[in-house]
Amino acid sequence: MEVPVSELHLLEGECLIMDVSPTPNFKRYVMVNAVLRELPFLAMINVIIAMTFYVLTGGAPITEVGIGPLLATYALLYIILAAIIVALTLVLVNLMYKKYHYWVTDQRVIWRHGVIGYKVTSVPFERISDVAVSRTFLETICGVSGVVVREMAGEVKIGYGGWYAGVGWGFPTMIAVPDSEETQRRILELIGKRGKESKLTV
Repeated sequence: MEVPVSELHLLEGECLIMDVSPTPNFKRYVMVNAVLRELPFLAMINVIIAMTFYVLTGGAPITEVGIGPLLATYALLYIILAAIIVALTLVLVNLMYKKYHYWVTDQRVIWRHGVIGYKVTSVPFERISDVAVSRTFLETICGVSGVVVREMAGEVKIGYGGWYAGVGWGFPTMIAVPDSEETQRRILELIGKRGKESKLTV
């Protein structure tokens, strides 16, 4: 996925050091992550949906026919709704993959993220307290690893944006980085170098 460097607006005197695109496994990781979060939530709200649907369609009283018909309604609606959610999530994941991109300059870490629109976020080296590699169990089985950027206040910069953040789509700052350890090393080196230069100018 090639992203023109012209999309990145550098500050005066700023130099681009790394231009990073997420690997294709980004899609698998985000899809699995989202589905694992969405389907249990659907299972809970489907109780209300199934009961409402059963009553509105004139289902026989449970006291007469037992719980079997209601369970069948629940299962049918769950399968239908789950299929719709998985299909919509797949569309969103493909849109996300086109929006995500990461840059490292000699002054800051920058990442673009979003779904339909996008947001560009950056953190100057002076405000970064830690850069960690993320390789959770889910990331490992999906064949990806990420890079997490923490600010001085302890805030973790999260690589999501938009309405779907409300349903728990939280990810590392940089998702599916091709070589997360090397990216971490380069950022930490640049932070150290920047710190030394700042001390020399004081």
